[in-house]
Amino acid sequence: MLKVAEQAIEAGMKVLAIGPRSKVPDTRFCRRGWKDATDDIANVKKWLSTDDRINLAASTFGSGICVVDVDGPKGGRAVREIAKLPRTRKSTTPNGTHRYYRYDGDLGGSITKFRPELDLLLNTYVLLPGSKHPEGGTYETADFGAPIARLPEPIADAIRAYRKKTDRPKESSKGRSGFRSGQRNNRLTSIAGALRRQGLEEGQISTALLAVNQSHCRPPLAVSEVERIAHSISSYAPEHEGLFDFMSNLTPRDVHFVWEPYLVQGAVNLLEGDPNVGKTYLLCEIAAALSSGRSLPGQDRGEPRNVLFMSAEDDPETTLVRRLMRMNADLRRISFMRKFLRLEEEVFEHIERHIAEHEVSVVIMDPLLAYMQSGIDMNKANETRPFMARLAELAKARNVTIIALRHLNKADKDKAIFRGLGSVDITAAARSAVMIGLHPEDDQTRVLVHIKHNLSERGATLLYELDGGDRSKGKVPKLVWRGESDLTAEDLAHKSNKVGRPNDASQEAQEFLRRALRTGERRIKDVVRDAERRSISDRTLRKAARTIGVVKKGQTWKLAETPL
Repeated sequence: MLKVAEQAIEAGMKVLAIGPRSKVPDTRFCRRGWKDATDDIANVKKWLSTDDRINLAASTFGSGICVVDVDGPKGGRAVREIAKLPRTRKSTTPNGTHRYYRYDGDLGGSITKFRPELDLLLNTYVLLPGSKHPEGGTYETADFGAPIARLPEPIADAIRAYRKKTDRPKESSKGRSGFRSGQRNNRLTSIAGALRRQGLEEGQISTALLAVNQSHCRPPLAVSEVERIAHSISSYAPEHEGLFDFMSNLTPRDVHFVWEPYLVQGAVNLLEGDPNVGKTYLLCEIAAALSSGRSLPGQDRGEPRNVLFMSAEDDPETTLVRRLMRMNADLRRISFMRKFLRLEEEVFEHIERHIAEHEVSVVIMDPLLAYMQSGIDMNKANETRPFMARLAELAKARNVTIIALRHLNKADKDKAIFRGLGSVDITAAARSAVMIGLHPEDDQTRVLVHIKHNLSERGATLLYELDGGDRSKGKVPKLVWRGESDLTAEDLAHKSNKVGRPNDASQEAQEFLRRALRTGERRIKDVVRDAERRSISDRTLRKAARTIGVVKKGQTWKLAETPL
Protein backbone atom coordinates (compact mmCIF):
# COMPACT_ATOMS: atom_id res chain seq x y z
CA MET A 1 0.00 0.00 0.00
CA LEU A 2 2.96 2.31 0.56
CA LYS A 3 3.79 2.27 -3.18
CA VAL A 4 0.19 3.15 -4.06
CA ALA A 5 0.27 6.01 -1.52
CA GLU A 6 3.47 7.36 -3.13
CA GLN A 7 1.81 7.26 -6.55
CA ALA A 8 -1.23 9.13 -5.25
CA ILE A 9 0.99 11.85 -3.74
CA GLU A 10 3.06 12.13 -6.94
CA ALA A 11 -0.18 12.73 -8.85
CA GLY A 12 -1.07 15.68 -6.62
CA MET A 13 -3.39 14.05 -4.11
CA LYS A 14 -2.98 13.65 -0.36
CA VAL A 15 -3.31 10.44 1.65
CA LEU A 16 -5.63 9.81 4.57
CA ALA A 17 -5.57 7.06 7.23
CA ILE A 18 -8.83 5.07 7.35
CA GLY A 19 -9.85 2.56 10.02
CA PRO A 20 -9.30 -1.16 9.30
CA ARG A 21 -12.11 -2.51 7.06
CA SER A 22 -13.78 0.89 7.20
CA LYS A 23 -14.45 4.04 5.19
CA VAL A 24 -14.22 6.26 8.27
CA PRO A 25 -11.02 8.28 9.00
CA ASP A 26 -8.87 6.73 11.73
CA THR A 27 -8.68 9.41 14.44
CA ARG A 28 -5.54 7.86 15.90
CA PHE A 29 -3.67 9.30 12.92
CA CYS A 30 -6.06 11.83 11.35
CA ARG A 31 -7.79 13.48 14.27
CA ARG A 32 -9.62 16.03 12.10
CA GLY A 33 -10.62 13.56 9.39
CA TRP A 34 -9.81 14.53 5.80
CA LYS A 35 -8.29 17.83 7.01
CA ASP A 36 -5.32 15.83 8.32
CA ALA A 37 -4.57 14.14 4.98
CA THR A 38 -0.84 14.29 4.22
CA ASP A 39 1.44 14.58 1.21
CA ASP A 40 4.44 13.44 3.28
CA ILE A 41 5.10 9.74 2.66
CA ALA A 42 7.01 9.58 5.96
CA ASN A 43 3.71 10.11 7.79
CA VAL A 44 2.12 7.27 5.85
CA LYS A 45 5.04 4.99 6.74
CA LYS A 46 4.57 5.87 10.40
CA TRP A 47 0.85 5.04 10.23
CA LEU A 48 1.48 1.66 8.63
CA SER A 49 4.28 0.79 11.04
CA THR A 50 1.89 1.51 13.92
CA ASP A 51 -1.01 -0.49 12.46
CA ASP A 52 -0.58 -2.25 9.12
CA ARG A 53 -4.28 -3.23 9.08
CA ILE A 54 -5.51 0.28 8.30
CA ASN A 55 -6.97 1.31 4.97
CA LEU A 56 -5.61 4.27 3.03
CA ALA A 57 -7.58 6.79 1.00
CA ALA A 58 -6.66 9.42 -1.57
CA SER A 59 -7.98 12.90 -0.77
CA THR A 60 -8.94 14.77 -3.95
CA PHE A 61 -9.78 18.07 -2.20
CA GLY A 62 -8.31 20.91 -4.25
CA SER A 63 -6.29 18.53 -6.45
CA GLY A 64 -8.18 19.02 -9.72
CA ILE A 65 -8.71 15.25 -9.79
CA CYS A 66 -12.08 13.52 -9.72
CA VAL A 67 -13.12 9.86 -9.67
CA VAL A 68 -15.78 8.32 -11.86
CA ASP A 69 -17.28 5.53 -9.74
CA VAL A 70 -18.91 2.93 -11.98
CA ASP A 71 -20.82 0.09 -10.30
CA GLY A 72 -21.94 -2.83 -12.44
CA PRO A 73 -23.35 -3.03 -15.99
CA LYS A 74 -25.93 -0.27 -15.41
CA GLY A 75 -23.22 2.14 -14.40
CA GLY A 76 -21.18 1.25 -17.48
CA ARG A 77 -24.13 1.85 -19.81
CA ALA A 78 -24.99 5.12 -18.02
CA VAL A 79 -21.53 6.62 -18.46
CA ARG A 80 -21.30 5.51 -22.13
CA GLU A 81 -24.51 7.42 -22.83
CA ILE A 82 -22.65 10.61 -21.81
CA ALA A 83 -19.16 10.03 -23.21
CA LYS A 84 -16.58 7.40 -24.04
CA LEU A 85 -14.14 7.13 -21.13
CA PRO A 86 -10.46 7.34 -22.17
CA ARG A 87 -7.89 4.99 -20.66
CA THR A 88 -6.62 6.32 -17.34
CA ARG A 89 -5.42 5.38 -13.89
CA LYS A 90 -7.93 2.90 -12.49
CA SER A 91 -8.63 0.70 -9.49
CA THR A 92 -11.06 -2.18 -9.20
CA THR A 93 -13.59 -2.00 -6.38
CA PRO A 94 -15.66 -4.87 -4.96
CA ASN A 95 -18.60 -3.58 -7.06
CA GLY A 96 -16.99 -1.96 -10.10
CA THR A 97 -14.22 0.52 -10.91
CA HIS A 98 -12.78 3.87 -9.81
CA ARG A 99 -11.40 5.86 -12.77
CA TYR A 100 -9.27 8.95 -12.02
CA TYR A 101 -9.47 12.05 -14.28
CA ARG A 102 -8.11 15.60 -14.22
CA TYR A 103 -10.35 18.61 -14.78
CA ASP A 104 -10.13 22.40 -14.87
CA GLY A 105 -12.17 24.98 -12.99
CA ASP A 106 -14.65 24.43 -10.17
CA LEU A 107 -17.04 21.52 -10.60
CA GLY A 108 -18.18 21.51 -6.96
CA GLY A 109 -18.53 18.45 -4.76
CA SER A 110 -19.51 14.85 -5.32
CA ILE A 111 -22.71 13.92 -7.14
CA THR A 112 -24.05 10.60 -5.94
CA LYS A 113 -26.56 8.67 -8.03
CA PHE A 114 -25.77 10.92 -10.99
CA ARG A 115 -27.10 8.09 -13.10
CA PRO A 116 -28.05 4.52 -12.10
CA GLU A 117 -24.99 2.92 -10.46
CA LEU A 118 -22.85 5.94 -11.43
CA ASP A 119 -21.33 8.38 -8.92
CA LEU A 120 -19.04 11.32 -9.67
CA LEU A 121 -16.65 11.84 -6.75
CA LEU A 122 -15.21 15.36 -6.49
CA ASN A 123 -13.49 17.05 -3.54
CA THR A 124 -13.79 13.97 -1.36
CA TYR A 125 -11.68 10.93 -0.54
CA VAL A 126 -11.70 7.41 -2.02
CA LEU A 127 -10.13 4.19 -0.79
CA LEU A 128 -6.84 3.27 -2.43
CA PRO A 129 -5.90 -0.15 -3.82
CA GLY A 130 -4.98 -2.56 -1.06
CA SER A 131 -7.76 -1.29 1.20
CA LYS A 132 -10.42 -3.70 2.41
CA HIS A 133 -14.10 -2.90 1.93
CA PRO A 134 -16.24 -2.96 5.11
CA GLU A 135 -18.54 -5.57 3.55
CA GLY A 136 -15.75 -7.76 2.16
CA GLY A 137 -13.45 -7.65 -0.82
CA THR A 138 -10.30 -5.65 -1.57
CA TYR A 139 -9.61 -2.66 -3.79
CA GLU A 140 -7.10 -3.71 -6.47
CA THR A 141 -5.14 -2.24 -9.39
CA ALA A 142 -3.09 -3.45 -12.34
CA ASP A 143 -1.05 -0.25 -12.63
CA PHE A 144 -1.85 2.61 -10.26
CA GLY A 145 1.08 4.56 -11.67
CA ALA A 146 -0.64 4.93 -15.05
CA PRO A 147 -1.12 8.49 -16.37
CA ILE A 148 -4.32 10.30 -15.33
CA ALA A 149 -6.30 11.37 -18.41
CA ARG A 150 -8.43 14.50 -18.86
CA LEU A 151 -12.10 14.26 -17.91
CA PRO A 152 -14.15 14.12 -21.13
CA GLU A 153 -15.77 17.51 -21.76
CA PRO A 154 -19.29 16.01 -22.16
CA ILE A 155 -19.07 14.72 -18.58
CA ALA A 156 -17.85 18.12 -17.31
CA ASP A 157 -20.73 19.78 -19.19
CA ALA A 158 -23.19 17.30 -17.67
CA ILE A 159 -21.88 18.18 -14.18
CA ARG A 160 -22.28 21.92 -14.85
CA ALA A 161 -25.79 21.39 -16.16
CA TYR A 162 -26.65 19.40 -13.05
CA ARG A 163 -25.27 22.18 -10.81
CA LYS A 164 -27.23 24.82 -12.69
CA LYS A 165 -30.43 22.85 -12.30
CA THR A 166 -30.07 21.95 -8.62
CA ASP A 167 -28.65 25.31 -7.49
CA ARG A 168 -31.67 27.20 -8.87
CA PRO A 169 -33.96 28.11 -5.94
CA LYS A 170 -37.51 26.89 -6.28
CA GLU A 171 -40.36 29.34 -6.05
CA SER A 172 -41.91 29.05 -2.61
CA SER A 173 -45.66 29.20 -2.25
CA LYS A 174 -47.05 31.87 -0.01
CA GLY A 175 -47.34 30.59 3.52
CA ARG A 176 -45.38 27.34 2.89
CA SER A 177 -43.51 26.12 5.94
CA GLY A 178 -39.84 25.21 5.82
CA PHE A 179 -36.36 25.76 7.24
CA ARG A 180 -35.53 29.43 6.96
CA SER A 181 -32.22 31.25 7.02
CA GLY A 182 -30.55 30.67 10.38
CA GLN A 183 -32.14 27.23 10.75
CA ARG A 184 -31.11 25.46 7.54
CA ASN A 185 -27.62 24.22 8.48
CA ASN A 186 -28.68 23.05 11.93
CA ARG A 187 -31.75 21.22 10.66
CA LEU A 188 -29.89 19.48 7.82
CA THR A 189 -27.06 18.53 10.18
CA SER A 190 -29.56 17.01 12.59
CA ILE A 191 -31.21 15.02 9.77
CA ALA A 192 -27.80 13.85 8.52
CA GLY A 193 -26.86 12.67 12.02
CA ALA A 194 -30.07 10.65 12.30
CA LEU A 195 -29.45 9.03 8.91
CA ARG A 196 -25.83 8.22 9.78
CA ARG A 197 -26.90 6.54 13.01
CA GLN A 198 -29.11 4.29 10.86
CA GLY A 199 -26.03 3.19 8.92
CA LEU A 200 -26.44 5.25 5.72
CA GLU A 201 -23.28 6.12 3.79
CA GLU A 202 -22.23 9.55 2.52
CA GLY A 203 -23.83 9.15 -0.91
CA GLN A 204 -27.19 8.17 0.52
CA ILE A 205 -27.08 10.96 3.11
CA SER A 206 -26.15 13.51 0.44
CA THR A 207 -29.03 12.43 -1.81
CA ALA A 208 -31.54 12.69 1.03
CA LEU A 209 -30.24 16.09 2.17
CA LEU A 210 -30.34 17.52 -1.36
CA ALA A 211 -34.01 16.49 -1.62
CA VAL A 212 -34.84 18.03 1.78
CA ASN A 213 -32.85 21.14 0.87
CA GLN A 214 -34.93 21.72 -2.26
CA SER A 215 -38.27 20.92 -0.66
CA HIS A 216 -37.90 22.54 2.78
CA CYS A 217 -35.10 25.15 2.88
CA ARG A 218 -36.15 28.75 2.22
CA PRO A 219 -34.12 29.55 0.18
CA PRO A 220 -32.17 26.32 -0.51
CA LEU A 221 -28.52 26.16 0.50
CA ALA A 222 -25.89 25.83 -2.19
CA VAL A 223 -25.35 22.23 -3.25
CA SER A 224 -21.71 22.43 -2.17
CA GLU A 225 -22.78 23.36 1.38
CA VAL A 226 -25.26 20.48 1.57
CA GLU A 227 -22.60 18.06 0.38
CA ARG A 228 -20.16 19.47 2.96
CA ILE A 229 -22.67 18.64 5.72
CA ALA A 230 -23.14 15.11 4.36
CA HIS A 231 -19.39 14.57 4.15
CA SER A 232 -18.76 15.91 7.66
CA ILE A 233 -21.41 13.75 9.32
CA SER A 234 -20.34 10.67 7.34
CA SER A 235 -16.94 10.77 9.06
CA TYR A 236 -18.61 9.34 12.19
CA ALA A 237 -19.17 5.61 12.51
CA PRO A 238 -22.87 4.57 12.54
CA GLU A 239 -24.12 3.06 15.78
CA HIS A 240 -24.13 -0.53 14.53
CA GLU A 241 -20.81 -0.43 12.64
CA GLY A 242 -18.15 -2.45 14.37
CA LEU A 243 -20.51 -3.48 17.14
CA PHE A 244 -18.62 -6.75 17.60
CA ASP A 245 -14.97 -7.60 17.03
CA PHE A 246 -12.21 -9.86 18.32
CA MET A 247 -9.52 -8.87 20.79
CA SER A 248 -6.94 -10.19 18.33
CA ASN A 249 -7.83 -7.31 15.98
CA LEU A 250 -7.02 -4.64 18.55
CA THR A 251 -3.81 -2.69 18.87
CA PRO A 252 -3.01 -1.72 22.49
CA ARG A 253 -3.45 2.03 22.96
CA ASP A 254 -1.24 4.00 25.33
CA VAL A 255 -2.90 6.19 27.95
CA HIS A 256 -2.02 9.89 27.77
CA PHE A 257 -2.73 12.70 30.19
CA VAL A 258 -3.05 16.47 30.02
CA TRP A 259 -2.16 16.53 33.73
CA GLU A 260 -0.75 13.21 34.91
CA PRO A 261 -2.31 11.36 36.67
CA TYR A 262 -5.32 13.56 37.41
CA LEU A 263 -6.73 14.34 33.94
CA VAL A 264 -6.87 11.61 31.29
CA GLN A 265 -6.72 12.61 27.63
CA GLY A 266 -9.57 11.31 25.45
CA ALA A 267 -11.81 10.56 28.45
CA VAL A 268 -14.29 12.03 30.93
CA ASN A 269 -12.80 13.34 34.20
CA LEU A 270 -14.68 14.65 37.25
CA LEU A 271 -13.79 17.49 39.59
CA GLU A 272 -16.03 17.34 42.69
CA GLY A 273 -16.48 19.41 45.81
CA ASP A 274 -18.74 21.37 48.13
CA PRO A 275 -19.61 25.01 47.43
CA ASN A 276 -17.12 27.73 48.36
CA VAL A 277 -13.99 25.60 48.16
CA GLY A 278 -12.59 27.09 44.95
CA LYS A 279 -13.66 24.53 42.34
CA THR A 280 -14.20 27.07 39.56
CA TYR A 281 -10.98 28.88 40.52
CA LEU A 282 -9.20 25.57 40.06
CA LEU A 283 -10.86 25.04 36.67
CA CYS A 284 -9.67 28.52 35.66
CA GLU A 285 -6.14 27.67 36.83
CA ILE A 286 -6.18 24.46 34.79
CA ALA A 287 -7.51 26.28 31.70
CA ALA A 288 -4.93 29.06 32.12
CA ALA A 289 -2.02 26.63 32.50
CA LEU A 290 -3.05 24.44 29.57
CA SER A 291 -3.77 27.38 27.25
CA SER A 292 -0.38 28.98 27.94
CA GLY A 293 1.67 25.77 28.14
CA ARG A 294 2.52 26.54 31.77
CA SER A 295 3.18 23.48 33.94
CA LEU A 296 0.81 22.18 36.59
CA PRO A 297 2.18 20.47 39.74
CA GLY A 298 4.19 17.37 38.91
CA GLN A 299 4.49 17.99 35.16
CA ASP A 300 6.87 19.73 32.78
CA ARG A 301 5.95 22.71 30.65
CA GLY A 302 3.96 21.52 27.64
CA GLU A 303 2.59 22.72 24.32
CA PRO A 304 -0.25 25.26 24.61
CA ARG A 305 -3.70 23.70 24.17
CA ASN A 306 -7.04 25.09 23.03
CA VAL A 307 -9.82 24.96 25.64
CA LEU A 308 -13.62 25.19 25.42
CA PHE A 309 -14.92 26.53 28.76
CA MET A 310 -18.66 25.87 29.18
CA SER A 311 -20.11 27.48 32.32
CA ALA A 312 -23.79 27.48 33.27
CA GLU A 313 -23.18 29.38 36.53
CA ASP A 314 -20.46 32.03 36.14
CA ASP A 315 -20.75 34.89 33.67
CA PRO A 316 -17.79 34.97 31.25
CA GLU A 317 -17.51 38.77 31.18
CA THR A 318 -17.89 39.56 34.89
CA THR A 319 -16.24 36.47 36.37
CA LEU A 320 -14.42 33.97 34.18
CA VAL A 321 -12.36 36.27 31.99
CA ARG A 322 -11.14 38.25 35.02
CA ARG A 323 -10.01 35.08 36.76
CA LEU A 324 -8.34 33.76 33.61
CA MET A 325 -6.50 37.07 33.11
CA ARG A 326 -5.33 36.98 36.74
CA MET A 327 -3.92 33.50 36.12
CA ASN A 328 -2.11 34.57 32.92
CA ALA A 329 -4.22 32.49 30.52
CA ASP A 330 -3.79 32.79 26.76
CA LEU A 331 -7.31 34.06 26.12
CA ARG A 332 -6.92 33.52 22.36
CA ARG A 333 -6.95 29.78 23.04
CA ILE A 334 -10.00 29.69 25.34
CA SER A 335 -13.46 29.71 23.74
CA PHE A 336 -16.88 29.68 25.40
CA MET A 337 -20.56 29.28 24.56
CA ARG A 338 -22.44 32.58 24.39
CA LYS A 339 -25.74 30.84 25.04
CA PHE A 340 -26.55 28.13 27.58
CA LEU A 341 -27.84 25.00 25.87
CA ARG A 342 -28.44 21.55 27.28
CA LEU A 343 -26.50 18.83 25.51
CA GLU A 344 -29.20 17.49 23.22
CA GLU A 345 -27.83 15.59 20.22
CA GLU A 346 -27.95 18.65 17.97
CA VAL A 347 -25.87 20.62 20.50
CA PHE A 348 -23.36 17.75 20.69
CA GLU A 349 -22.96 18.12 16.93
CA HIS A 350 -22.34 21.88 17.26
CA ILE A 351 -19.67 21.20 19.88
CA GLU A 352 -18.01 18.50 17.78
CA ARG A 353 -17.77 20.88 14.83
CA HIS A 354 -16.30 23.59 17.07
CA ILE A 355 -13.75 21.09 18.44
CA ALA A 356 -12.72 20.05 14.92
CA GLU A 357 -12.60 23.57 13.46
CA HIS A 358 -10.64 25.11 16.36
CA GLU A 359 -8.53 22.08 17.34
CA VAL A 360 -9.90 22.06 20.89
CA SER A 361 -8.20 19.50 23.13
CA VAL A 362 -9.87 20.27 26.50
CA VAL A 363 -13.58 20.80 27.25
CA ILE A 364 -14.64 22.11 30.69
CA MET A 365 -18.27 21.74 31.83
CA ASP A 366 -19.32 23.70 34.94
CA PRO A 367 -21.42 22.08 36.31
CA LEU A 368 -22.03 18.74 34.61
CA LEU A 369 -25.61 18.22 35.77
CA ALA A 370 -26.78 21.52 34.33
CA TYR A 371 -25.90 20.29 30.84
CA MET A 372 -27.74 16.97 31.07
CA GLN A 373 -30.45 16.53 28.48
CA SER A 374 -33.93 17.58 29.55
CA GLY A 375 -36.01 14.80 31.08
CA ILE A 376 -33.05 12.91 32.58
CA ASP A 377 -33.39 12.00 36.25
CA MET A 378 -29.86 12.52 37.56
CA ASN A 379 -30.45 9.93 40.31
CA LYS A 380 -31.34 7.06 37.95
CA ALA A 381 -28.46 5.06 36.52
CA ASN A 382 -30.44 3.88 33.48
CA GLU A 383 -31.01 7.53 32.49
CA THR A 384 -27.60 9.02 33.28
CA ARG A 385 -25.56 6.19 31.74
CA PRO A 386 -26.49 6.95 28.06
CA PHE A 387 -25.64 10.62 28.57
CA MET A 388 -22.28 9.80 30.14
CA ALA A 389 -21.62 7.25 27.38
CA ARG A 390 -22.25 9.98 24.78
CA LEU A 391 -19.77 12.26 26.57
CA ALA A 392 -17.20 9.44 26.62
CA GLU A 393 -17.82 8.81 22.92
CA LEU A 394 -17.16 12.48 22.16
CA ALA A 395 -13.98 12.44 24.26
CA LYS A 396 -12.61 9.34 22.55
CA ALA A 397 -13.65 10.19 18.99
CA ARG A 398 -12.11 13.68 19.17
CA ASN A 399 -9.32 12.75 21.61
CA VAL A 400 -10.37 15.60 23.89
CA THR A 401 -10.12 15.76 27.67
CA ILE A 402 -13.50 16.47 29.25
CA ILE A 403 -13.35 17.97 32.76
CA ALA A 404 -16.81 18.00 34.34
CA LEU A 405 -17.50 19.77 37.63
CA ARG A 406 -19.96 18.13 40.02
CA HIS A 407 -21.27 19.33 43.37
CA LEU A 408 -21.44 17.03 46.39
CA ASN A 409 -24.57 16.03 48.25
CA LYS A 410 -24.95 16.63 51.98
CA ALA A 411 -25.54 13.02 52.93
CA ASP A 412 -23.00 11.14 55.03
CA LYS A 413 -21.38 8.37 52.99
CA ASP A 414 -18.94 5.67 54.03
CA LYS A 415 -16.74 6.53 51.06
CA ALA A 416 -16.08 9.96 49.60
CA ILE A 417 -16.32 8.59 46.05
CA PHE A 418 -20.08 8.15 46.53
CA ARG A 419 -20.76 11.74 47.64
CA GLY A 420 -21.25 13.28 44.20
CA LEU A 421 -24.74 14.52 43.30
CA GLY A 422 -26.75 12.12 41.17
CA SER A 423 -26.32 8.49 40.25
CA VAL A 424 -23.13 6.64 41.14
CA ASP A 425 -23.00 5.72 37.43
CA ILE A 426 -21.74 9.25 36.76
CA THR A 427 -18.64 8.44 38.78
CA ALA A 428 -18.40 4.99 37.22
CA ALA A 429 -18.33 6.47 33.71
CA ALA A 430 -15.43 8.80 34.49
CA ARG A 431 -11.86 7.51 34.11
CA SER A 432 -10.48 9.83 36.76
CA ALA A 433 -11.99 11.97 39.53
CA VAL A 434 -10.59 14.46 42.03
CA MET A 435 -12.30 15.93 45.08
CA ILE A 436 -11.76 19.47 46.38
CA GLY A 437 -12.28 20.42 50.02
CA LEU A 438 -11.08 22.69 52.80
CA HIS A 439 -8.12 21.65 54.92
CA PRO A 440 -9.43 20.19 58.24
CA GLU A 441 -7.16 22.51 60.20
CA ASP A 442 -6.96 25.59 58.00
CA ASP A 443 -9.92 27.15 56.19
CA GLN A 444 -7.60 29.18 53.96
CA THR A 445 -6.05 26.08 52.42
CA ARG A 446 -7.79 23.93 49.81
CA VAL A 447 -7.06 20.24 49.31
CA LEU A 448 -7.16 18.27 46.03
CA VAL A 449 -7.50 14.50 46.51
CA HIS A 450 -7.39 11.91 43.71
CA ILE A 451 -10.41 9.72 44.53
CA LYS A 452 -10.72 7.65 41.32
CA HIS A 453 -7.88 6.51 39.06
CA ASN A 454 -8.80 3.72 36.63
CA LEU A 455 -5.84 4.27 34.32
CA SER A 456 -3.04 5.25 36.68
CA GLU A 457 -1.72 5.09 40.20
CA ARG A 458 -3.40 7.44 42.66
CA GLY A 459 -1.93 10.91 42.43
CA ALA A 460 -0.50 12.78 45.39
CA THR A 461 -2.85 14.95 47.44
CA LEU A 462 -2.14 18.61 46.61
CA LEU A 463 -2.68 21.82 48.57
CA TYR A 464 -3.50 25.25 47.18
CA GLU A 465 -4.63 28.69 48.38
CA LEU A 466 -6.53 31.59 46.85
CA ASP A 467 -4.13 34.39 47.61
CA GLY A 468 -4.38 38.17 47.38
CA GLY A 469 -8.08 38.58 46.66
CA ASP A 470 -10.18 41.51 47.88
CA ARG A 471 -13.85 41.36 46.87
CA SER A 472 -14.57 44.87 48.17
CA LYS A 473 -11.99 46.27 45.76
CA GLY A 474 -12.85 43.87 42.93
CA LYS A 475 -9.43 42.22 43.16
CA VAL A 476 -9.42 38.61 41.98
CA PRO A 477 -7.32 36.17 44.03
CA LYS A 478 -4.56 34.15 42.45
CA LEU A 479 -4.36 30.38 42.89
CA VAL A 480 -1.07 29.40 44.54
CA TRP A 481 0.05 25.76 44.93
CA ARG A 482 1.37 24.82 48.39
CA GLY A 483 2.86 21.36 47.85
CA GLU A 484 1.72 17.85 48.75
CA SER A 485 -0.11 16.38 51.76
CA ASP A 486 -1.00 13.04 53.35
CA LEU A 487 -4.70 13.99 53.68
CA THR A 488 -7.31 11.63 52.23
CA ALA A 489 -10.84 12.17 50.92
CA GLU A 490 -12.22 10.77 54.16
CA ASP A 491 -10.34 13.48 56.07
CA LEU A 492 -12.22 16.06 53.99
CA ALA A 493 -15.58 14.43 54.71
CA HIS A 494 -15.38 15.44 58.37
CA LYS A 495 -14.93 19.05 57.28
CA SER A 496 -17.63 19.09 54.61
CA ASN A 497 -20.59 19.63 56.93
CA LYS A 498 -19.12 23.02 57.84
CA VAL A 499 -18.85 24.13 54.22
CA GLY A 500 -21.46 26.15 52.38
CA ARG A 501 -21.84 29.29 50.29
CA PRO A 502 -22.06 30.58 52.99
CA ASN A 503 -22.34 27.89 55.73
CA ASP A 504 -25.98 28.35 56.64
CA ALA A 505 -28.29 26.41 54.26
CA SER A 506 -30.79 29.26 54.10
CA GLN A 507 -28.11 31.80 53.20
CA GLU A 508 -26.75 29.41 50.59
CA ALA A 509 -30.23 29.25 49.06
CA GLN A 510 -30.47 33.05 49.12
CA GLU A 511 -27.16 33.39 47.26
CA PHE A 512 -28.35 30.80 44.74
CA LEU A 513 -31.59 32.73 44.11
CA ARG A 514 -29.74 36.01 43.56
CA ARG A 515 -27.57 34.35 40.92
CA ALA A 516 -30.40 32.39 39.32
CA LEU A 517 -32.65 35.45 38.97
CA ARG A 518 -30.03 38.08 38.21
CA THR A 519 -31.04 38.27 34.52
CA GLY A 520 -34.78 38.59 35.14
CA GLU A 521 -37.82 36.47 35.83
CA ARG A 522 -37.75 32.69 35.41
CA ARG A 523 -40.22 29.85 35.71
CA ILE A 524 -40.41 28.66 39.31
CA LYS A 525 -40.18 24.98 38.39
CA ASP A 526 -36.93 25.61 36.47
CA VAL A 527 -35.39 27.43 39.45
CA VAL A 528 -36.49 24.65 41.83
CA ARG A 529 -35.01 22.02 39.53
CA ASP A 530 -31.66 23.83 39.32
CA ALA A 531 -31.62 24.26 43.12
CA GLU A 532 -32.20 20.55 43.64
CA ARG A 533 -29.16 19.85 41.49
CA ARG A 534 -27.18 21.84 44.07
CA SER A 535 -28.79 19.85 46.89
CA ILE A 536 -31.01 22.76 48.02
CA SER A 537 -34.44 21.48 49.04
CA ASP A 538 -37.69 22.95 47.77
CA ARG A 539 -38.68 23.98 51.30
CA THR A 540 -35.37 25.76 51.98
CA LEU A 541 -35.51 27.48 48.61
CA ARG A 542 -39.03 28.86 49.08
CA LYS A 543 -38.17 30.05 52.59
CA ALA A 544 -35.15 31.87 51.18
CA ALA A 545 -37.34 33.40 48.46
CA ARG A 546 -39.62 34.91 51.09
CA THR A 547 -36.67 36.15 53.11
CA ILE A 548 -35.08 38.16 50.27
CA GLY A 549 -38.42 39.33 48.89
CA VAL A 550 -38.59 37.35 45.64
CA VAL A 551 -41.68 38.47 43.70
CA LYS A 552 -44.04 35.78 42.40
CA LYS A 553 -45.82 36.58 39.16
CA GLY A 554 -48.01 33.70 38.02
CA GLN A 555 -45.65 30.74 37.62
CA THR A 556 -42.49 32.86 37.63
CA TRP A 557 -40.13 34.42 40.15
CA LYS A 558 -38.11 37.62 39.92
CA LEU A 559 -35.95 39.63 42.26
CA ALA A 560 -37.74 42.62 43.70
CA GLU A 561 -35.19 45.03 42.31
CA THR A 562 -35.27 43.54 38.78
CA PRO A 563 -37.48 45.59 36.39
CA LEU A 564 -40.34 43.78 34.70
